[in-house]
Amino acid sequence: MNIKATLSNPKARAGLKAAFLALALLLAFLAGREFHELRHYEETVVSAPGLTERKMLSDYLASLEGTWMDSPVFVYDSGVPGGSVFVMGNVHPYEPATSLAAYIIMENIKVSKGKVFVLPQGNRSASTTGMLANAYPKFFSVPTSFGAKKYRLGDRGTNPLDQWPDPFTYVNYPSRQNLAYQDIRNMNRTYPGRPDGTLTERAAYAVMELIRREKIDLAIDMHEASLMYPVVGTYVAHDRSFDLAMMAAMTLTAGSFDMKCESSPKGLRGLSHREWGDYSDTLAVLMETPEPFIDRVVGPMTEQLFTEGKDEFLDVAARHGLTYVPYSYETGAPLWYRCGRHLSGALEAVAQMGAFFPEKEVLVEWPGYEELKEHDCGYFLHDPGKADPKLVFKQ
Repeated sequence: MNIKATLSNPKARAGLKAAFLALALLLAFLAGREFHELRHYEETVVSAPGLTERKMLSDYLASLEGTWMDSPVFVYDSGVPGGSVFVMGNVHPYEPATSLAAYIIMENIKVSKGKVFVLPQGNRSASTTGMLANAYPKFFSVPTSFGAKKYRLGDRGTNPLDQWPDPFTYVNYPSRQNLAYQDIRNMNRTYPGRPDGTLTERAAYAVMELIRREKIDLAIDMHEASLMYPVVGTYVAHDRSFDLAMMAAMTLTAGSFDMKCESSPKGLRGLSHREWGDYSDTLAVLMETPEPFIDRVVGPMTEQLFTEGKDEFLDVAARHGLTYVPYSYETGAPLWYRCGRHLSGALEAVAQMGAFFPEKEVLVEWPGYEELKEHDCGYFLHDPGKADPKLVFKQ
């Protein structure tokens, strides 16, 4: 083929342009279909029968209504006077063991004293997009007795379709602390939020309003962290909740798994474990589990890596002392392990609150680490096709 001759022929040039245009449109269509699927896919959760109310974040800040940040809050009230607990997952949806742990709580919870509030999708908008340039899969699946259940793997920050552009530097309100530009879309850098701020700041403000209006005694924020991050396998606790978190960490370490405890830094603003406690009366605790999927030294970002947590490069890093928790390729850090840590970690924090503050006691049950170790995650998820339709919800 004589390329020079082809390009000098007007008809040939027009045909070539048309071919390239068709190819571009095809690629745009295929990419658009991928984006649309992730944006609009709905996860299904079957609530336990103890559900007493379903609220929305917009109930606490009306301007969120109709936005991708408006997210359901599920309330389980025993009817017996006691304390109140708030559990939140998926503030960073690329850490979705947190939302799965919240779903397992919701599908199996039994409250015999006090109230429990569960917000499984802290940043719903961020769950509708992927991490740019990281080649993450869009979904992961959990095997169950009624087939595989599919869940989203999202981003760390609010979808740019919902909030854009980012500034050169994000200035936290009201501390005026300067943070990285992308943190303006990171919900766990925007507390205590403001009612007239960005979409992410408004969502953070709505969470604060929930904590204040509902008089939440213990607020738990679930996260996952890379194994090469110092704050991994850890409770991070506000000053007032540090003693109960420390006791919970020691109890867990003496039992099922190692757990550390750190005090919330007073000089680092915008995070839940600091601002929740400073701007309300709640006992604020954040939990981090080890997630190999978000370490920077690992191989291909596959669904298998996410669910099994096995990576040979991270194994080498661990053998050279570069991880902050023990790790080996043989055992990995599978999904059940990470969810189980959150489930038992939250239960132990609730138990310690009752021990330290008897008037705030909450008696609650849901599966923990040992149960997930024996049965895996899917065992505790229920078939929507066989459940009471009033207890089936789309997320």
